[in-house]
Amino acid sequence: MAHQSDIEESAALQLDFQKLQQVVAACGEILPVAVQDSETQEVLIIAYVNREALRLSLEERRAVFYSTSRKEIWRKGETSGDILHLDEVRVNCEQNSLLFLVHKGGRGVCHTKDASGEHRQSCYYRRLTAAETLEFLKT
Repeated sequence: MAHQSDIEESAALQLDFQKLQQVVAACGEILPVAVQDSETQEVLIIAYVNREALRLSLEERRAVFYSTSRKEIWRKGETSGDILHLDEVRVNCEQNSLLFLVHKGGRGVCHTKDASGEHRQSCYYRRLTAAETLEFLKT
């Protein structure tokens, strides 16, 4: 199994099709959350919430998630300063996923950094090519 940093900075396609099974088995009741910039409509990140994280997001008007790796509440930006201020929460038709519309309160969104050492503006910084490799997007 590849190290997380190898996956994050690789041009090789290494999709984790077992992620959701592992998350549910380890974390119990959660929902996926697509997070989108309210102004630009750019998709920033996919994360998860449990009931408590959703309640805290609504109360605090900021993106609060459930960290599936640490198995704890994760207030986005608590250590990095890259807070996502919550403008609106939408629920999909089947009520099995959420959309957080947010505006950024910091330098970036992703925990990874680009070649210049800056936090990336979105977790979607690579595109899949026809050759099934990943191409880094210019920021």
